[in-house]
Amino acid sequence: MGESPGLKSRESPVGRWWTVWICACLLTGGCVGAPFRGTADLPQKSEVRRERLVVHSNFEISAHHRLMDELVRLQDDVVKQLDLPKSESPIDVYLFETAAQYRKYIDTRLPEAPERRACFVHRNDELNVFAHWSEFVMVDLRHEVTHGYLHAVVDDLPLWLDEGLAEYFEVGRDAHGFNLSHRRLLQHRRVEDDWRPDLAELEKVELPSAMGQLHYAESWAWVHFLLETTPERRKLLRDYIARLRMDGKQEELSQLLLEHEPNAEVSLLKHLRSLQP
Repeated sequence: MGESPGLKSRESPVGRWWTVWICACLLTGGCVGAPFRGTADLPQKSEVRRERLVVHSNFEISAHHRLMDELVRLQDDVVKQLDLPKSESPIDVYLFETAAQYRKYIDTRLPEAPERRACFVHRNDELNVFAHWSEFVMVDLRHEVTHGYLHAVVDDLPLWLDEGLAEYFEVGRDAHGFNLSHRRLLQHRRVEDDWRPDLAELEKVELPSAMGQLHYAESWAWVHFLLETTPERRKLLRDYIARLRMDGKQEELSQLLLEHEPNAEVSLLKHLRSLQP
């Protein structure tokens, strides 16, 4: 393939990713076996291992490529920020050279998947990411590999929190979780539609297919609010995730937050107004 294309850590306005929908179906038994049919080949020309990551590609990529460095550091960022243990479970990343190759595989093996640039699949004990090289590959893989790091140690993250954390970490460590496109969307909806955050309503969205862009943006906003404002809020989120790891299902985070901070929605809006590009 020669020199790898440049990496850009910005997102496309359309065609983001399809994460966890397959995971949710497979873990509940609704789609076991059904999505995986056909004989399209996975990338296998090159295999690069860095710690828990195994990147399979149909083009050469160096083990010391900046992409690899970013994804390895990402695990440190996730476990440090959320006070999680490191898992030894491997995450297999299948990186296609072109969108056409990626689409052929997805259409054959995962026909239920919509048009997206990347997807994460948690099937049995396997953590798999599928993506293709593009100017957005850094963002795509940070998002999807974040799901892998999370699912390796926490079984039952609520959908909004799973996606909110992936949106938080996709922007890279220097951004401290600040997702400009989400902030702009929420600001626009606040002005145009008098949007107000409502974590209890967000928690009711259980199917990824029901999540629109506003849901993703609000999920990110709550995560950023909890992790980037006060130590008390950060501890609340960390403790909630720790209990999920140990005990499985817990009461909704909105109830815990209400007990600690009855006016959290107002505080979140103030926090969003304070964020500057």
